[in-house]
Amino acid sequence: MRIRDRVRKILKRRSPWLAALLNLMPGLGYLYAGRKKLLGLSLVAFIWTWITLVGMIQSGTEMSAFLFYGAGIGALLFVCFAFARDAYIKTKERNKEK
Repeated sequence: MRIRDRVRKILKRRSPWLAALLNLMPGLGYLYAGRKKLLGLSLVAFIWTWITLVGMIQSGTEMSAFLFYGAGIGALLFVCFAFARDAYIKTKERNKEK
């Protein structure tokens, strides 16, 4: 195998940990991993969760701090970490394919 071919093979591989870290900001890990369809899906899910949280705040109903932080912020964190885990798995699978 020529040196140029080895370098190309190394550059095509992606770091699963970097993809997971980048995906804590929804969609960046998928963009890094080359999964553009999942980028759109993660952005839609994150925006939907954010709109729900804003709706809870603006509804004007009295809600406890536990409900606000537990449900609202917790849902956002859950979505971010779920997509980070998925980006890690998808990047690992992509590396095995190539």
